[in-house]
Amino acid sequence: MDLLLKRCRRRLYLLDVGAAILFFGAFTQQTELRQTATVAVSQLAAQGYRIPSEDDPLRVFPALTSGAFSGSHAGGWRPGSIYLRQQPQGGLSEMVYLRHELFHEVSHRSCGGRTPSWAEEAAAMHFSGELLGIEPGNWPSELELQSLKNRVRQDAELDGNDRAVLARLVVNAGWPSEPCAVSAKLSEILGAAFDGAGDSSYLLMSLLSGRTLDSGGDQVSRLPPGSLLKIPYAAALAQADPELLAAELAASDTDKLLQRSEQFQIERYRLLLSPIREQKSPVLAAPFDRQAWRSYLGERNADGNFALQASLPELALTMRAALLSKPDYFRGLSQNGILPNSTLAGQSQTDKKLLRQLQVLAKTGTVSNVDGQPLVGHLLLVWPAAHPVFLAIFRQRGVSGAAVLSKAATLLKIWQRAYPARFAAVKVSLLTPTDPDSWDAEPDCPLVDSQYGRFTTCGGFKIVSTARGSRSERVVKGILRPTGKHGPTVLETDVDSYVDGVLAAEAQNLNGSAREAMRAVIAWNGSHGSHRHNESSSLCDTTHCMVFLGELPGDKPRRSGHIDIELMQLLDQLAAESGLNWLPFANGGDQHWQRQLSTDELRRVFAENQILDIRRERRKDGEILIRLFYSASEEMLGCEIFRNTLKLPSCPDSVKALDSQTWQFAGIGAGHGQGLSIARAHALATGGRTAEQILRDAYGQSR
Repeated sequence: MDLLLKRCRRRLYLLDVGAAILFFGAFTQQTELRQTATVAVSQLAAQGYRIPSEDDPLRVFPALTSGAFSGSHAGGWRPGSIYLRQQPQGGLSEMVYLRHELFHEVSHRSCGGRTPSWAEEAAAMHFSGELLGIEPGNWPSELELQSLKNRVRQDAELDGNDRAVLARLVVNAGWPSEPCAVSAKLSEILGAAFDGAGDSSYLLMSLLSGRTLDSGGDQVSRLPPGSLLKIPYAAALAQADPELLAAELAASDTDKLLQRSEQFQIERYRLLLSPIREQKSPVLAAPFDRQAWRSYLGERNADGNFALQASLPELALTMRAALLSKPDYFRGLSQNGILPNSTLAGQSQTDKKLLRQLQVLAKTGTVSNVDGQPLVGHLLLVWPAAHPVFLAIFRQRGVSGAAVLSKAATLLKIWQRAYPARFAAVKVSLLTPTDPDSWDAEPDCPLVDSQYGRFTTCGGFKIVSTARGSRSERVVKGILRPTGKHGPTVLETDVDSYVDGVLAAEAQNLNGSAREAMRAVIAWNGSHGSHRHNESSSLCDTTHCMVFLGELPGDKPRRSGHIDIELMQLLDQLAAESGLNWLPFANGGDQHWQRQLSTDELRRVFAENQILDIRRERRKDGEILIRLFYSASEEMLGCEIFRNTLKLPSCPDSVKALDSQTWQFAGIGAGHGQGLSIARAHALATGGRTAEQILRDAYGQSR
């Protein structure tokens, strides 16, 4: 009875399979083909695969001999449909190719795209019977293996040579029969698409200097950038309407961007991509056809490979160079998510609201497999739109670039508090007597010139200077902006790099809470100091109060991380209470000094025929003044200006006329004696005081 029941069930099952596979055209009369399909589907069902049904059938069509399905193709598959060539070339029959394509169909239904494309191809070859004529023992050579590995790791479609090598591997290594399983041995040999890349990673960079401010996840793996390459492509266009171009970029419209190819400058494109060290020849070759052009915008080449792959830091520097070279081209990217056809249009309203609050320029980049499934998503964010100072790139596996926004929004909220834009940039007038055109870019760090300024692809310039008080050689990082034909050259850099440069000159040995307090003071002055040079809205680099020497060439600067925003907010409060727009600091200390100057020296310095008297006065608010009496007039100077004019160590505590020809000045410590004393800050830190307490001691009203 049980045997009879099993036979009945098998007969019903085979009838169901027959209804689930529909043959069209000449194939309707081929009984052998129908029987092959029935047996194959039965075997796949027995292995545990989900097979076609009467409600969800599979259709088999005779292949046309024109279009993409011509030449040596014998079978093709799309979800729900198989296309077979009648009497195919070679020694394999239609039945073998039918089994091969049937496997692709059930894998699609059962595995949901989880199986790597090379593994699915290997399993289909193993199931179809096409490997029966290959003798085991003939392993591929290292050269053949390396070629196949490269294709697998870029998830490129396998060509005839790749499939032949893969077939020999499968014959020698075997293949598991479990549904959606992958050979462990071949996985170890071939790796996976974009092998080694972590699930997600990010990098926050100063757009001004190229300094990395924050990062997480995999910073090493090299992956294709996808449509992020549209950014340097756009920057390499000689002319474009910024509004129209930005809309095309926001929609990632490849076809419209390609219509601008007449304006494309290949040498400019190469320059902008120079931070990516391992560029392949297709990117650098002149494009001969439309598919070659598409690779310039991040799509696959005609052979299925990507023209280049980049690590996250390399990609960030490339995006930085492109964005800085043509900033007007990209300001319209603030509409990504607002324009209905933009790539972020379908994302969370809450996340898009955050982008609007920060005034973010956004561009997505997705890397897909040969079937269009996302493998890696990139998201580029730059803000604020009016004058961008931050650049962030996010990378996540298995999603589209637009879908990365949900994770990116969490970090954006943190950065909004930790990296406010008002404390992001410092302008420094570089007072060197050398010609700025002679300032060097390193050989592997080329110069990019634009109407907006000069910068290098890695961020830094080497300056050789003969200016008094300046290092003979130093490296400064940022953008050099002219202030007129004969005006000073202004460096715009990030606040942390500026702080590091000033600390190296003013207080390189300061540690602990005293160093943190000093960092906050330098940062506050840097971000509030544009009034020091009204003609260029900048600071200078060699004043007595904030000497900026940059970095020594080849030296790794001592970096203490990012400035403490809470300390910056405290200084806002203390400065407002005391009416300060500049926070003075000095070396301080308790060492006594004494200096004698002749009357003739004083007359020359102050350009006066006769100085009758010099008096030191203190006002009620604590300010110290020096009154100079001349034969026909008198002059009042701030003590800081007076001591700096005479190159005295600090503001003198006493001023005496020793005789008619000699004046004596005496004081304690070094510097102007106001604000934060470096020596006192060190002593307070040694005594256990916090950075906040040191700043209150220096700038509080009770000081």
